[in-house]
Amino acid sequence: MAVPRRRQNGVPQACEPCRKSKVRCDHESPRCSRCTMRNLNCVYHPAPMTKRRSPFTFHTPLRFDTPIATRASSLSSAADPDSGGFDVVERNTLFQKEVGRHQTTRFSAVFFENQESFVPVINDATNSHRETGRELDVKDGPRMELAINTLMNFPTRRTCDMLVADLHHIYDVWLSPTMIQKCLEQVWRDYGDCLGDHRTRESVSRMANDLFHNDKKLHPMPQSDSDTSFDCSTWVNWFSGAYLRWEMLGILFGWAGIAFKHKQEWDSVFDLPEQQRRDRNTAADKMRECANACVRLCEDHFEVSDIMVICMKNSSKLQSVIISDESDRIRVDFGTVCSAFITAGLHRQPSLDKVTPFSQYRASIAASIYYLDKCESLFNARPPMLSRRYCQYPLPLDLCEKDVYGGRERLAAALARLDSNGWNTDGRIYTTTWLRALAMLSPIREGILELSLSVNLQFTKLEVENLIVQLRQIVASYPPHIQYRRSSEWPSEPGSGFYSQSAHDMYIITRIHLDILQCHFLLQRLLVSREFCGGQDLFDIAQDMISIILSLWHNRDQLQDLNYAFDWISVSYGMPSAGILCIELLRACKLAPPSPAVHSSVQLSRSSVVQNLTMFGALLDWIRPTDNNAQLSRKFKKVLQRIIDAVFDSLGPLHDNTDVRPRPNNEHQPRRQYGLQDELEQSRGYSSTAIDSEHDFDLAQATIIDMDWLNTVDWTQGAWLEQSNQPF
Repeated sequence: MAVPRRRQNGVPQACEPCRKSKVRCDHESPRCSRCTMRNLNCVYHPAPMTKRRSPFTFHTPLRFDTPIATRASSLSSAADPDSGGFDVVERNTLFQKEVGRHQTTRFSAVFFENQESFVPVINDATNSHRETGRELDVKDGPRMELAINTLMNFPTRRTCDMLVADLHHIYDVWLSPTMIQKCLEQVWRDYGDCLGDHRTRESVSRMANDLFHNDKKLHPMPQSDSDTSFDCSTWVNWFSGAYLRWEMLGILFGWAGIAFKHKQEWDSVFDLPEQQRRDRNTAADKMRECANACVRLCEDHFEVSDIMVICMKNSSKLQSVIISDESDRIRVDFGTVCSAFITAGLHRQPSLDKVTPFSQYRASIAASIYYLDKCESLFNARPPMLSRRYCQYPLPLDLCEKDVYGGRERLAAALARLDSNGWNTDGRIYTTTWLRALAMLSPIREGILELSLSVNLQFTKLEVENLIVQLRQIVASYPPHIQYRRSSEWPSEPGSGFYSQSAHDMYIITRIHLDILQCHFLLQRLLVSREFCGGQDLFDIAQDMISIILSLWHNRDQLQDLNYAFDWISVSYGMPSAGILCIELLRACKLAPPSPAVHSSVQLSRSSVVQNLTMFGALLDWIRPTDNNAQLSRKFKKVLQRIIDAVFDSLGPLHDNTDVRPRPNNEHQPRRQYGLQDELEQSRGYSSTAIDSEHDFDLAQATIIDMDWLNTVDWTQGAWLEQSNQPF
């Protein structure tokens, strides 16, 4: 065919073997790739609709503009050319799930690869033993009771309005603002009378019946090659509309819980009577219980779809922001999410040859879960659950949601403005901008895990240095508007909208740089652990990370709506860095054994290190008691305090009584000035030769002598800091 044939709905025509097998055809001519691989006779029928269909290829297109009154009706069996935006197929095969080209080890792969040869057997088996799920009467019983109790706890409309106000401050692709807002609009439009301020068990039971009925419907999947897949209404109907299901309601509960957790304790939302005097922790935990209940309500007709994976992941994240990140329960919950992620087929996706809202969203959540898997593994020193050997996902393009879901023309215009690497050229920072930057670091993180966690692996210095080179190349490929610069100044007016947005941009840029420094930190740790180099570079990176974390904390007034992230920043990035500063400080004071490395000792300024550790301790003390890592922060604060006390105690007493000699009052001040200067010069041994020689100048020893001036201060002379009254 010179030009591929198209069906009435505009979708390219599939070849006969693919059409009969109900598998996706790539529409290649003269033979598609599937027929080439299976050695099938690839034929494009000139009029496939005139031929009587085989009983096992029953196709049921659906309409999604069904009004609320007829939403509970049965699925229409009439073909509709306007429903080409979704591929809703009622499978009539021997086994429930189809297999892909890479699933040749699956127990049923042989039957799916040779369906045409097994037509009589499959037809008889499916007609007599067709699995339709358990048809349960949910009007009474535990499931209906659980459903009513769950819907009774759905946030009121005014609560949702207050939570939506900060929706765009949640930089998480798993919580799509478009998805949340569109679904909330439908809930209040269609079920506002059921979930009103005077809701009753009878009123919410009507909504529960609709949701139970929708569970029996085949879940629609957008077609990536359909023209209607660019329409926002088609995208909405994928997760909402006439197919609003329990898992989507679980996503709303998860979003509400995370929004509660991000609020301040004194926020007016907790003063509403429907909150029943809950605080940010108890309100978030109630939403987590409801989100988990929505997952349980899908068990009888369980289908691991994309929406189910999103619901489970958001519920797991909500659990992680309520309890401590060091809890083993978080690891178990995250493992369940990764298993569902693989079961749904999200771990293996094609390249973004044709960008649609559906393909962009799937690429975003796939890149995010792959990065989070490495992040969680590094935090707990556990093997990753996802490996690059078995996963394939495209990077999402640097687009904002308004462009993605704004229609075909707007999306095409946004795609034209991207550079050759997929970054936006407008200088804007979107959620996908942050995600792309972090996802590009995933291979480096996986390499670090392989070297550090592999059993009986003796890596070389060259392997680590190659990862360092790759990391620098990745960072160099970032666009200029997300590159970290120390000269950048934070806005000075947090009240205005312009400065508030700029502060958010600075926050994201700083967070990206912290992830980059964390990779450098861990790579240097590998080099030091094998004594391939000294600890100077590791110490410098650790001190740099602490300084950047403190810069975020100093500008916390501009980041009041992001205060919820400081406990994670201090625990994930700050604690390892502070640990390196502590051990090197103790070694400099000879309170810890020297480094086993044969290289030169670490050069440091004790004053700078003590100041950074003291300020970091203040940050840990500032963490709110209702933050999930508050207890861990308090523990580390005590450790820091003890180390700093030990360092100062090692300097000895402030006054040495054996050297005190009485002097006349009129000679006390001048002799003190001269004695201090003379003593410092003699003790330091300053000379041009000593300063020029790097080996003769012990910075650590000079620093401890610098503290001796405290012993010469006459603390009885009043305001000793004033220039006009020097106490020396």
